[in-house]
Amino acid sequence: MKKIFVLLMLLFIGKLNAQTPFENWTTLNIKGEINPKWTLVIEGEQRYNHPNQHIRYFHTDLGLLYKLSDKLSIGGYYRELYEIKGVERVMEIRPHLDFFYKLNNKWKVRIRNEYQIKECSDNLYRFRLRPTYTYKINETFSPFIQTEGFFVGVNLVRNRFNPGIAIKLNRIVIEPGYMLESNNRIEWSHIHIFWLNTKIKF
Repeated sequence: MKKIFVLLMLLFIGKLNAQTPFENWTTLNIKGEINPKWTLVIEGEQRYNHPNQHIRYFHTDLGLLYKLSDKLSIGGYYRELYEIKGVERVMEIRPHLDFFYKLNNKWKVRIRNEYQIKECSDNLYRFRLRPTYTYKINETFSPFIQTEGFFVGVNLVRNRFNPGIAIKLNRIVIEPGYMLESNNRIEWSHIHIFWLNTKIKF
């Protein structure tokens, strides 16, 4: 009976993986405080696609973050990314302007306005809204849950549902988690993502 159960589970997982790709995303985010108002931000991220067995995406960010108040900060960023689409490797430049607002100790929201300058298709403006709820257990562990909607005009074209945990180790924060990315093209499709975000602050 146990062998039959294991066989059924393997068949189910195989079918799920065939229908729903899964990936690993790793991100390194470095912030250096210039003064109490200004912070320099550098980020790199790669995305490994398991069904195709290759790194399908990589981006680098360079930006400046300005603190308006204890609740509100504004950041301007330049992003350059390389992505495999079909059999081609394409480049995209994606400048974006972020607003970070802290509602209280548990809720915060990021609003991103980005312009996609594409190599092989039309340029595109996109609006992204990401609320985050965090529950602080102690000084080291803070589990969180967030969702991010991507809008082109009034149309929701993508959503990322993302639970994880922040583990603070002095100036380093490690955030492992899971993400379900849902994309609305002709019909909705989904990607399972296991990610690791490492943040270093100077």
